[in-house]
Amino acid sequence: MSIAPKQPTIRAGRGISMRLTVAALLAMMLGAAQQSYAAYGNVSKDSQVDPKVVKIDEKTYLGIKLDENYALRDENGTAFTLGDMMGKPLVLALAYYSCDGACPTLNRNLMDTLSDVDRWKLGEDFNVLTVSFDKHDTPEKLDKFMHESGFKNDLPEGWHMATLTDPEDIMRLTGSMGYKFFWSPRDAIFLHPSVYIMISPKGRVTRYLYGANIDGSDMEISITKAYGEELTSSNVINFVLGACYSYNYKDGKYTVNIPLFVALGGLIFGTSLLTYGMRRTKKRMAKKAKEIAA
Repeated sequence: MSIAPKQPTIRAGRGISMRLTVAALLAMMLGAAQQSYAAYGNVSKDSQVDPKVVKIDEKTYLGIKLDENYALRDENGTAFTLGDMMGKPLVLALAYYSCDGACPTLNRNLMDTLSDVDRWKLGEDFNVLTVSFDKHDTPEKLDKFMHESGFKNDLPEGWHMATLTDPEDIMRLTGSMGYKFFWSPRDAIFLHPSVYIMISPKGRVTRYLYGANIDGSDMEISITKAYGEELTSSNVINFVLGACYSYNYKDGKYTVNIPLFVALGGLIFGTSLLTYGMRRTKKRMAKKAKEIAA
């Protein structure tokens, strides 16, 4: 008769312990996230970024087929469509042309990365397209952007920088790939991911390459897999590096975003704490059960 009441007591204790552990973990994660400040451009340390801007939901958008009918105008004023750039793998970079830091650097880094690609040749085997997501961009801003990106004379064959002819197509194109951005009025800049999007010859999104940490071999493999219409998810390390590197105006290079690493550390510690708590609870239950059985 004395055994029956003890069993629900154990389960209740277990449930309370689990809830407290989960609550502690969530509090830790939220606290760390609130300290993850924006580090793009000249955003001050008091500006906080919605992590959804950096994180692309790859599971949802990998394999999505893009509309080939988007109308664009390139650096020479020539009209063309997105479909004109397809038929071979396409590296798509999104930027805004009034940016004087991260976006020019993203394009310069892409040129450096492509110079290390041996198997495939730009213009013959694959194309590159930089597209603005700022509806206020003009040919004059594009010309200045090209100079700041290191393309003073001309772009390499197979690479175009362009604006969308219809401003309403900006949200349609970026939204179809899961690419999010928003304007910071106080700092007068866009907050956005630094990412290259690999498009297959048939117009499907096959990979997201976060711009701060890729090399020639990464790009070469991505182009090869795009030829085979093969989808590739970025691993955790790729996302972390893509999110934790940002452009430092003073030094003129990408630097580590320390607060995001602190948040990541908090997440890892919290997960470890939860696992430890669950194991301790399980052992206590087993011990209690033996005592009751005895």
